[in-house]
Order: sequence, then structure tokens, then C-alpha cells
Amino acid sequence: MFKWLKKKKKKSMTMMTVLSLFILGACTVGPGGVEAKSWKHELKQAEDLKYSEEVTNGLYKQLRKKAEGPLPFSDALVKIQSLSKVEAMDLYLDRNNKKVRPSEIRAIVDGVFGIDLEAVSELGVGKQTSTYSDDVLQRVREALEEQVSDEAIIDMAKVEVMDLYWETYNGRMTGEEMRTMINAIFGINLSGISGLEGTGVALFSKNQWISRYEHDLFVVHTGADDVDVWIYPTDYYKNQTGMEEIPQELETSLTALGFGYSEEKDALYYANPKGESVPDNFKGKTMGTVIGFIKMNDEDFR
Repeated sequence: MFKWLKKKKKKSMTMMTVLSLFILGACTVGPGGVEAKSWKHELKQAEDLKYSEEVTNGLYKQLRKKAEGPLPFSDALVKIQSLSKVEAMDLYLDRNNKKVRPSEIRAIVDGVFGIDLEAVSELGVGKQTSTYSDDVLQRVREALEEQVSDEAIIDMAKVEVMDLYWETYNGRMTGEEMRTMINAIFGINLSGISGLEGTGVALFSKNQWISRYEHDLFVVHTGADDVDVWIYPTDYYKNQTGMEEIPQELETSLTALGFGYSEEKDALYYANPKGESVPDNFKGKTMGTVIGFIKMNDEDFR
């Protein structure tokens, strides 16, 4: 009987030990798990995210890695929402030392800027392929390791050109190099687009909204091949001012750049007389003119 009691006591002690270890484990591992579940739940519940859920997730992990102490998700989200799109792109790329494949770059551009490069390529819109720079043509030939003709490269889908261009960097590109590549191939200036936030100018290009915010005042709308562009006021502008047309002062400034009123578009319109994609310097002058006017008259619109 004594042996039986001894065995029973030993068994009870073993069960107590297991239970203690279980409780200890819950105390040491549990908070991390609860914390992870908590911020992921907060992410799912968050509204009006500036960036995609996947990108926001990656940005939070990056900020938490850089933080010296605990970083609540709510605090990090404030920081994430305040990042410019270029800053967000570069921070997100830091998580793998900018080693990303072309398909991943396109996904990042979609998640940060809301621009679908795959759709641009499939539709064949954007920068005219006939205006590819010598650098683009040279890099494609370098990747192919043969002297293909300009015409053969021009006939390629833009994503294919992008994939070949990327190969010449041996798998590692900085954010700035990626943005240069995308502008050279697609005619999409991501750095310029990032700077549009808060300016009051919306941009519709490549058959999709490239940049748009609730309080934008004017829309800059480009044609499929960037050969032409037209500008018109937003509904927000009309509601704020009670005016239907672009102000005379702004129209005069844009007319000096070559714009004129188009009855068909019901907007100020410009088409490149050479029939080629509008160059970046003209885009910059156009945007600068509209943004400059808004800054000078900001009080009238708010």
C-alpha cells in the first residue's frame, strides 16, 4: 500500500510539473502571440489605409524592427500614413535589401501607388515604345546577349522589356533605379506622382487613376500614349467655388504652354504636334503651372 501511495504521489507531482511548465510557457510565449494576433486584428479592422494591407503589414514590421522598444500598431499606423509614397516604397524594399524580382516590383508599385503596371502593359498604353531611350534599348540587348533590332524590342510587351532591363542589374536595384526604369519604359514618373499628394491636382493616365484625393481641384488627364493631355476642374472645385470652368488666370498660363479649349473634351487641351509622347519637361511645366496657381489662390478653394 505504501508503494502504491508513493507511485500516486509521484504521478501527481509529474502532472503538477507539466501543468506548471504549461502555465510558464503560456506566460513566456503567450504575450508575443497575443500581441501578434492583436496588431494583425487591428490591421484587418483599419479603415482608409493609404497603402495596401500587404504593404502596410510590411511597413509595420520594418518600423518595429527599427524601433528601440515596443511599437503599438496604432502608433506605427500614424507614421505609415504620413510617409510619402516614395518613402513607403523604399522602406518596404529595405526588408530584403532591395532584392526583388520584376513581378514583385510591379506588386509593390500596385500596393504603394495603386498603379497596375501589368494592366498598362496588356493595354499597350503609356509611353510610346518608339520613344524608348538608348539606355533601355542597350540594356535589353545586353540581357538578350544579341543585337536585336529596335523594331523587335518595340514589339515586346512592356513587362517583358522591364524583365530584361532588370536582368542587367543582377537582381539588386535601389528604389531610385526602379523608379527610373519604370519611367523609362512605362512613362510613369513615380517620384513626381508621390509629390502630387496635397497639391490639389489629380492625375488620370494609362487608363487608370494614378493619383486622386478627395480635395483635388483639377484633373490632368492624359491620352493612352501620352501624346495629348487635357485639364478640367473636379466636382469638389465646382462645389467649393460655384464655378464650372477653369479660372481665366490659369487658362492664360496654360495657353502660354500651348493649351487651347477643346469643345469635344470640354477642357483645356494640348496635343504634341510631333505625334510623340509628351516629354517629361512638358509634363513638369504643366503640373507646375497648375500647382503654382493653386498655391497662389489656396484660400479661395478651402
